[in-house]
Amino acid sequence: SIEIKRAVGYFFAKLAESSEFHDKIASAGGLEGVISLASLADSECQDYSTFALAFLASNREYQVKLVKIGAVRPLVSIMATNSEPKHYAGLALLKLADNFENHITIAEEGGIEALLRLGRNRVTDEELQYKAALTVGQLASNAVNIFLRDEP
Repeated sequence: SIEIKRAVGYFFAKLAESSEFHDKIASAGGLEGVISLASLADSECQDYSTFALAFLASNREYQVKLVKIGAVRPLVSIMATNSEPKHYAGLALLKLADNFENHITIAEEGGIEALLRLGRNRVTDEELQYKAALTVGQLASNAVNIFLRDEP
């Protein structure tokens, strides 16, 4: 039921706040679970899961793994809405973009456009807008360099 999923989301959010639980979350399959909750249409599940993802994405040990198991797509989707979880989805995507290995996937899955929208959003706090603008520049520059390098 949706109530159980919301309770699980809340549990993940509370655990993810503390980095000491990140390894336990990951070893129990929680990374996939959090991404699954972020993919649901329910805004409360999205709220809890994006909150958890923002904390998990702050942990460099999990940045690449989160992207490889599909965290970018639901974050980008949530950022296209006008819902509450948009803020935490933006924070999570910014944290995932801290890792160079994630840049191509973020670009391919619409992350640059999502961060551009975040940077232009007047409702977003100024610090988040500033970080989004810096990240977009870095992502775009790195993506262009990699694409040019890989062309025959």
